[in-house]
Amino acid sequence: MKAGKVAPALVLLVVDLALGVACVLLPPIVMGFLAILRDVFGVLLLPFTFLLGLAGWSADLTSLESMHAGFLPDSINHPFRALAAAGLLAMAAMCSVLASNVPDGARMERTLAPVFTVLAMLLVGWDPGLVVLPALVLQVFALRHPSMEMPRRDG
Repeated sequence: MKAGKVAPALVLLVVDLALGVACVLLPPIVMGFLAILRDVFGVLLLPFTFLLGLAGWSADLTSLESMHAGFLPDSINHPFRALAAAGLLAMAAMCSVLASNVPDGARMERTLAPVFTVLAMLLVGWDPGLVVLPALVLQVFALRHPSMEMPRRDG
């Protein structure tokens, strides 16, 4: 089997989609770790909460509770939405790679790749979706130029 040459645009596309998967999956993992850390600190602060409550120092008790409640942000991303978006981005990368192996054919994969990317962008929102915007531009470019080679001017 002969190895063909890989277009630099395809490498950039796959790296950008892999970075998009990492950016989608990393926040729920970090938020889960922070939730575990909050629970551990909650157990460590429990004796102080009890003692401050017994002493009648409600001002110190409310500041202690606000520190405990403010440890973890309220806006935790839904992990199932993040997993679905990561799966869609992986499918978009797979479709792009399959479409690049056969530049003349694979019209369906070339068309489905930007659709999967747009759906993943809609699932995760605007800010994380901007990470995969270059991949989306390259996927749309691949619809017009299937070989993923930049057009040249000969003149």
